[in-house]
Order: sequence, then structure tokens, then C-alpha cells
Amino acid sequence: MTRDSKQSGLSWGRLAPILAVHLCGTLGFSIALPFLVFLVAELGGAPWTYGLVGATYSAAQMFGAPVLGRWSDRFGRRSILLLSQAGTAVAWVLFLIATQLPRLPLGELAGATLTVPLVFVFLARLFDGLTGGNISVANAYVADLTREDKASRQLAFGRMGMASSVGFTLGPALSGLLASWGDGYVGPILAALAISLLGLLLCTRLEGQQEKCPDGPPPEALAAGQVLGQEHRRCDRSPVAPEKGTMDSPLVRLVLGSTFVMFLAFNLYYASFPVHATQALGWTGAAMGLFYSLMSAAMFVVQGPVLKQASLELMPSRVFGLGTKGLVFAFLFFAFPSSGAVYAGGLLFAFGNGLAWATFQARAANATPESQQGAVQGAISSVSSLASIAGLVVGGIAYPWLEGRLFLVSAGLFVGVLLVTGQLFRETTPSRG
Repeated sequence: MTRDSKQSGLSWGRLAPILAVHLCGTLGFSIALPFLVFLVAELGGAPWTYGLVGATYSAAQMFGAPVLGRWSDRFGRRSILLLSQAGTAVAWVLFLIATQLPRLPLGELAGATLTVPLVFVFLARLFDGLTGGNISVANAYVADLTREDKASRQLAFGRMGMASSVGFTLGPALSGLLASWGDGYVGPILAALAISLLGLLLCTRLEGQQEKCPDGPPPEALAAGQVLGQEHRRCDRSPVAPEKGTMDSPLVRLVLGSTFVMFLAFNLYYASFPVHATQALGWTGAAMGLFYSLMSAAMFVVQGPVLKQASLELMPSRVFGLGTKGLVFAFLFFAFPSSGAVYAGGLLFAFGNGLAWATFQARAANATPESQQGAVQGAISSVSSLASIAGLVVGGIAYPWLEGRLFLVSAGLFVGVLLVTGQLFRETTPSRG
């Protein structure tokens, strides 16, 4: 098959509803990025507390996402996305309550003061995490739409990335505009709540799952008994867990392992960069919001025309390798305590993540039997959550000692991913499930 034959046959119109839902999710999340580190500190937290707030979400998601993913295989993607969006809206209500409570101290630990409103911030992240399977279920939804045209998956996930980039571009900018309302936090939180409710409404516009199984129900004679000595499970009853053969596949295990390493690297960065920007670079919340917006705008371009052109001219393994190298150099630049170097790293991050992540997501979907997309995507979310917990906690604790050198650890982790790229993209054909 030539590279030209791999052009996407999936229309923007069919993807539009899930792209809109995904945009609302990232937009609502990214509104909090510029001020969350300051809010946690104002409510009594220390630098390590900020990482723990993020880890709370990831810990809850580690348990919630696999369950939601399996439920989406059984009950349909739309129903579970509605549940997830409702949970996000409730979480923002808890955030809003936190800003209105008196800051009564409950105790102290390692330089941090636990206050009543800080407890509500943790509860908000916990609740959002438990219902936070929207990303894994949305990925399974995209995999469903592209199951008849797997060549389009890379570009479809690229478009999902573009929706994320738009959200991460507009969110911090919107947060800055609304920060003057009230005490500086109420405006952005109310906007995030409104966006979450809009996402809930948009979920009702998604295509309903036409069948309980992607390939349709088997003939009744096959469903009722055995064929050639093999028992066939009913198509309208998903198992409570991914089929053992699926999770034991060397390729799926390699996907899960690579996911862990990449998310560990990313979250070491996410935990330490806001502290690094404020302490080593002297950035304000507005400066941080501008950086996130510009980096996300660059990523939007990469995930659109750049990824499309790269996917036509290069094999997926080459696209992924090129993007991963960009991420290695991005983290090397982040290690320098210079705004110029950090902005250069941001451009490399946009280039690398824009190429690598969509390509990796398509590879993960292609490695999964179609009837197990939700379950495996849930397992991927669970692994990524575990890595996020480790990265956010370790990053928050290690930054005071390592400072910018912590980004070198992230660079080294992506070098490790580069070493297994050949195995990751070795051609195999997953079972039909």
C-alpha cells in the first residue's frame, strides 16, 4: 500500500460531535492551569502539595477509567461520556465551594497547612478522577468510527489532538481575561463549570452505538452454543474485564509499558514546570498562561497539516520516532533557567507531542481487537494514571533538590521509548475479538 493511499476517508462532519466534546473537556481543564498552583499555595499548600492535587485525580482515574471503559463496551460510548461529563461538572461545583469557604486550618505537614477549602479542592479532583474516563471512552469512540478505515486512525487521533490544542490555547487566555472577576478564581471556575455543562449537552449529539458489539451480533445458532469446539460468548454481553488473551498480547503489553514511561516523563514535567516557571524564571500567572497558549497553538498546527503531510510521506514508526526525538530535545531545553530556552523547548514540545502522541494512539487502537476497544483504552488510562501519580508526587518532591535538572530525567525516559520504537510498530494483526 502506498503512502498516498493512506489519506483519511473520515469526514470532519462525522468527527465533529466528539471533537466538540473533547474540546469542551480540555478547555474546561486548561482554564485552571494558570491559577491552580497559586490557588493551592494560597489555601495553605506547599510546592509538593500541588503535585499531590494532580496525583489525587490520577489515583481516582486509575480505578475509574477501566470500569468506565468496560461499561462503554457494554452500554455504549455516549451513555458513559454523559456520566463522565456530569462528574466533571460536579467537580467544578466543589471547586467553586472551596473558594467561598473560610480558610480554617486543620493541621500542618512538611511546610504545608491543610485547610478546609484545600480539602474541597482534593475532593473535587477525587470526584472528577473517578468519573474521568472521558478521554479513554472518547478514544474508543474514535476507534469505533475508524474500524472500517484503519488508515484514517492516525489522522483522526490527530484531529482529536487539534481539539485538545484549541482547548489548551483558549483556556489559559480565557482564564487570564476572567481572573479580574471576584477574587481572581471565581470567574475562571464558573467558566469551566459552564463549559462542562455545554460538553454534557453536546454528548447527547453523539452517534449512539448501533450494536452491542462493533462487528454486530452473530447468528443465534452460533451465539447459543459451540462451533468447532469453541464457545462463543454472546455479543450483547461484554465481559467484566478485557479478555485474557488481549491483555497477554506482547504488543498490548508493550503499548501499556510505553504509555507508563511516557506519562511518567510528562508528569514529572507537569508537576515541576509551574514551580520552575515561578521560582527560576519569575513568571506570573499571566506569563504562564501566555506560554501554554502559544505552545498549544503551535501544537494545533503540528497535529493538523504537519501530521497529515508526515503521515503521507513517512511510515508511522518514522513519524513516531521523529516526534519522540523532538520531545527529548524539548526537555533538554526546559532544563536551562532561561525564558528563551524554555520557549524553544515549548516549540519542540509542540512539534514532538503533535507527531508522536496521535501516532501512538492510532497504534494502540490498531493493536486492540475491535470488541475490546473500551476495555483496553480503559487499561491504558489506568496505566497512565498510575504513571501520573508517580510523576506528580516524585516531581513535586524532587524539584526542590534537582530544580531544572529534573527535566533531564524526562528526556532520558523518552530516549528509552525511542529504543523500543521498532518493536512497538512491528506489523501484527490483532484478533477480531
